[in-house]
Amino acid sequence: MNSDTKAKLPVISQSSLFSGDKHCEIASGYDYEYQTCSNEFQFVQCEPSGLVMLKERPADGNINDIYPPEYEPYLFDEKKNLLGWFRSQVQKRKVDVVRKYVSDDAKILDLGCGSGVLLRLLERFGSKFWELHACDLNEESLRSLEAHGITTHSTGYENIQLDDYFDIIILNQVLEHFADPRAALAGCRRLLRSGGVLLIETPSTEGLDAHIFRSGVWGGYHIPRHFYLFNEDSGRKVLLEEGFDVDSVEYMASPAFWIQSLHHIFAASGKHLLSRFFRLGNLPLLAFFTCFDVVRKAIGLKTSNMRIVGVKKC
Repeated sequence: MNSDTKAKLPVISQSSLFSGDKHCEIASGYDYEYQTCSNEFQFVQCEPSGLVMLKERPADGNINDIYPPEYEPYLFDEKKNLLGWFRSQVQKRKVDVVRKYVSDDAKILDLGCGSGVLLRLLERFGSKFWELHACDLNEESLRSLEAHGITTHSTGYENIQLDDYFDIIILNQVLEHFADPRAALAGCRRLLRSGGVLLIETPSTEGLDAHIFRSGVWGGYHIPRHFYLFNEDSGRKVLLEEGFDVDSVEYMASPAFWIQSLHHIFAASGKHLLSRFFRLGNLPLLAFFTCFDVVRKAIGLKTSNMRIVGVKKC
């Protein structure tokens, strides 16, 4: 990566979510995906919790700078090709997961919904009596969802005044983006009714790719947009401490992190022609690494993507 192509962003220090943690630096790297800034960022691992976090993150006033208009989650619905179909099928399976935990008249909030593809699938394939809510800072996506009759919230969860209201809140690849995950979990707890469900999908630092590419090019770092990364133990711990019982932890395929890691290796070494081969639109690569992770999961091994289901304590 040419680190001189963009300006340097101001940064602020981060601290562990768990008291008593000490940390050591394990990785450093740049924004290999979008080149939004020239900063070199460091990741540290906290012990004994096992939490991994950015040592310094972009300052609050510059958060929007690291999410450019071409940021892929904002464009998810625009992909009408075979790749878009494949991703929709993956998201469609999550409708069944939601249905497993809620009734036919449930109130559902997708917090950090991105393009809203999951909400559209919930609307299409879920119960017609579900009350769907979207929360995101991307106003263009929210306008599109409003046209589908979905209630939208264009401010943060802090400003949603619906205490003890929702039956389930979905954090789909979102928790790792919060500058304060504990505050986000506390906010979800406030919004959930007693016994309500928190459905989290988030990267896991225990997958094989996370170990192989640990020094700085692992796709799961998503530099500098992922502020905190969990393993199963630290994910369970923070949920328990924020008033949730952990119902289950499940591992899923994560082909994107494999492909992005390989892309970053070549991008970091200036081999940009090679790096372009390793892109998420490369369907043979996507299929290969999906199958690879599915096989590993089937024999009881952990991947770099986990689903944690929490239940609000009474």
